[in-house]
Amino acid sequence: MSNRLAQETSPYLLQHQENPVDWYPWGEEALHRAKVEDKPILLSVGYSACHWCHVMAHECFENAEIAALMNEKFINIKVDREERPDLDQIYQNVAQAITQSGGWPLTVFLTPDLRPYFGGTYFPPEDKWGRPGFPRVLDAMAAAYSSDRANVKENAGRLLDYIRNMDRRAITQGRAPSVDGVKDAVETLLAVVDLENGGLKGAPKFPNPMTFSFLWRAGSALKHDGAKKATLLMLDQMSKGGIFDQLGGGFHRYSVDETWSVPHFEKMLYDNALLLKLYSEVYCSERKALYLRSIRDTVEYLLREMRSPDGAFYSAQDADTEGEEGKAFVWDLKDLEHAVAQGELSEAESKIFAQAYGVSETGNFEHSKTVLFLAYEPEPGSVESDLLRLARSKLFDIRSRRTMPGIDSKVLCSWNGLVISGLSWASRALSFHSQPDAEVSVELEWLSDAALESAWQAFDCVRKRMERTGSDGFKRLTSTLQEGEPKGNGFLDDYAFMAMAALDLARALPSARQADIDLALTCARSWIQTVLKHFAGNPERSAYYFTSDDHEELIHRPSSFFDGPIPNGTAVVLECMMILEELGYSVDPVRTSALDAEVAGRLGELFPVALRAPQGMGELLCAVLLYLQGPVVLSGMGVEKACNQANFFRKPHSEDVSGFM
Repeated sequence: MSNRLAQETSPYLLQHQENPVDWYPWGEEALHRAKVEDKPILLSVGYSACHWCHVMAHECFENAEIAALMNEKFINIKVDREERPDLDQIYQNVAQAITQSGGWPLTVFLTPDLRPYFGGTYFPPEDKWGRPGFPRVLDAMAAAYSSDRANVKENAGRLLDYIRNMDRRAITQGRAPSVDGVKDAVETLLAVVDLENGGLKGAPKFPNPMTFSFLWRAGSALKHDGAKKATLLMLDQMSKGGIFDQLGGGFHRYSVDETWSVPHFEKMLYDNALLLKLYSEVYCSERKALYLRSIRDTVEYLLREMRSPDGAFYSAQDADTEGEEGKAFVWDLKDLEHAVAQGELSEAESKIFAQAYGVSETGNFEHSKTVLFLAYEPEPGSVESDLLRLARSKLFDIRSRRTMPGIDSKVLCSWNGLVISGLSWASRALSFHSQPDAEVSVELEWLSDAALESAWQAFDCVRKRMERTGSDGFKRLTSTLQEGEPKGNGFLDDYAFMAMAALDLARALPSARQADIDLALTCARSWIQTVLKHFAGNPERSAYYFTSDDHEELIHRPSSFFDGPIPNGTAVVLECMMILEELGYSVDPVRTSALDAEVAGRLGELFPVALRAPQGMGELLCAVLLYLQGPVVLSGMGVEKACNQANFFRKPHSEDVSGFM
């Protein structure tokens, strides 16, 4: 029998609709019942493409005995972290405080008034791997609430204080942005860069596009070869590694090893959007064929598999197929032999494909399978190169007949903003190619136009379907579009990323589309004006609030402070304000000096935090570069400079920044 989640639209919540757990979605019904019955709440947060969320679901939430224990002792609430990033941001801090790590699935125990008293991430069905079994955790948390209320209250008070004071602890004393500070941040980051494999040291290995965007831009501005080489090394290794889908395009979430070889196979829209922008920015300067291929294949993947019928983009592609992680993406020699036996592949094509992508008897993954990686590349124009092109095409067709991972069809406003930016940059990069092959050249020109048009269509969808005018006249965004219906109050990231998307799109559009350029810039200004009206709070605060002033009241109103897998919204808002002002689209032309002071003040408060923790504040450091150096216009809007610079053109501030020009 289905539970209450059967009435939801979130693909993640619908994955749990047949659990024997008496799940509630987040809402008044569940919260009221917890208060009336004086029962603790078990809050479970995850997302549809999360591998370990699936593991815990199969092991625990589908287990009738464990479900009975949950139903007896708790009010159980399931949350899609992509629908409610505010709840995830608040309660993720509980896992961080208790276990010194976070992630998904997130499991937090709350009092009926929503104060957390214990939490963690994945719990197995019995004690193993140094983790307590979930039934033991359930018994302990229920017993504590029923018979040790004073201790529960004390724990909840400490955790709530920890959550509410995080921003205050991070901010110490302001410091004006400076070139010397930027240089210090570069050196701090280079100390943790993996100079052999690229990326940051250790495993698992995440792309960290904001960190490496900063290193690339700072390296270009300061003529710091080490910072630029660190970025190039990561992009090289990712393009060659298993984290990149060598056959179908697009980047998987992260690598479980140090060498980018074996990924967790989910593909997130935001990763592909951010990496597309970074690869495109670097390619415009470096013109490496390896990067052009990654850009091309990623754009093709997004347009082929991630677009909704109305032109917006879906959220994610799952890691698992038929209960097995990565099954759709891996190969072995028997797969190639079978294709040859069926007449779908020639012997020569099979041999060059195995050689190029490392398919071997032993493999590099479970069951002697191989996650494809670029092991060898034939000379362009050679017979081997032509054979490999044919083999890729044929084996992609064969792979397409496999059961492919599910798609989370939820349209997220903020992530669509990121992919609009990524496609806008990719359109320009694809038009910069210099291919001697006429057929390939025509294909890339077509793809450049398709990337730009798809970016415009996604922008148009968000503007028409997810925007409304509030009672106070400000433009308001909804956070999601599900089954054709807008849903959820917009968060800071929705406004910030869509405003930057509008600016990136305006830059990429040809001057012949001046009306569309003007519309995009007007939208960007309107959305930033909404931020200043509804998210700014006390003007002395360093970061903007993540939720609006008319959002649902929760135990804490979080700020957008550090980068996560996506940039922090505060930094992006500040970047947008600087760009809009210079382009003559100031959000408050009457009080331009006050806005200058706002940008300088907030950057000054946050800059010392970025110097202490640059790994988590790459986007803020990019905003500092923008403040010191000024943006660069690219497209039909005026002065054009090198494509690898930050964003648009702007007069530099009074400090001597000759090293940046």
